[in-house]
Amino acid sequence: MNLLIEKLIYHGDGAGRIDGKMIFVPFSAPGDLLDITVTEDHGSYAHAKINHILEKSPNRAEPRCPVFGVCGGCQWQHLSYETQIDWKKKILVETFSRLGMLGDCVSIADIVQPTLSSPKIWNYRNKIQLHVDSKGQVGFYRAGSKQVVEFDKCMIAEDELNNRLNQMRESLRTRAKGIGIRKEEGPAFSQVNTSQNEQMKKVLRSWLQEIPHDRVLELFAGSGNFTFYLADIIPEIIASDIDGRAVRYAKDRIKKEQILNVKFFCEEAHKTILRIKDKIDVVILDPPRKGCFEVAKLIHEIKPSHVLYISCDPATLSRDLKLLNAHGYKLIKSLPVDMFPQTYHIESINLLFKG
Repeated sequence: MNLLIEKLIYHGDGAGRIDGKMIFVPFSAPGDLLDITVTEDHGSYAHAKINHILEKSPNRAEPRCPVFGVCGGCQWQHLSYETQIDWKKKILVETFSRLGMLGDCVSIADIVQPTLSSPKIWNYRNKIQLHVDSKGQVGFYRAGSKQVVEFDKCMIAEDELNNRLNQMRESLRTRAKGIGIRKEEGPAFSQVNTSQNEQMKKVLRSWLQEIPHDRVLELFAGSGNFTFYLADIIPEIIASDIDGRAVRYAKDRIKKEQILNVKFFCEEAHKTILRIKDKIDVVILDPPRKGCFEVAKLIHEIKPSHVLYISCDPATLSRDLKLLNAHGYKLIKSLPVDMFPQTYHIESINLLFKG
């Protein structure tokens, strides 16, 4: 059975149609002509595997990792980097369009900007989570399973982490479950791509300076990754997070550096909203992958003119934006961000306005 791959979808597969049925094929590229075998048929769609590449797409690249395709850590090493960032924008646009998020805008390009590429596309991760099986094998899980795949060097982990892993490998074999290796100690959660995180902060700063920002509420603030970078341009920031360790780190920094315009609370986001009495100009949201639907229900009650939503999942983002849209907030700017090169994951920064 032959299939022409038309596009990429979130979660990484390529997709094409045979007699109207959508076929999803992992490790394929837009423009590939493939000989495939269907592995799962669900009626209106199916999953398949590649038997042979009959015509190779110009969007392909040579994977660097010898266990790529087996290890579940990366899905897109077989694609050129230009193809990866191009399709991350297209996937975000398609997700918005499918849920009616773009409304009557003149042009999609007016809202969704080209993907912010990562300064480093290899060896960018400053922490990794490894697993150890009953045989003492150390590595990542195979995609869709709990089978451990060993490797000599992770191509997306920083060199320092790979060196540390090699030094620790024998001791790791005695671990019952697994271990996380990170570059340095720090707060409970921090972005894994240091250089791209710095670029994201600069974007947030730039966007905030274009809108009223005297009083800002930041929810899911972690230990203050964005908070402290923005504190010198915002007269007052109220920030909160549910993670006690992260909030203690932030409060210690406030005390040590004598930062007077930032207040941090350790509580659920909706409780922080309920404590707000005075006018808020901007709400900054940086929720986990599951999004913040319950919190989004409450945003309109404190009447910010703008909402800045940082997302790591297009589907939950679109769901939450649709709710905010129902309360009068319009999406006016969206920037896809490639925080995880060689994978399908898409971060984005989104600005909404209520006139």
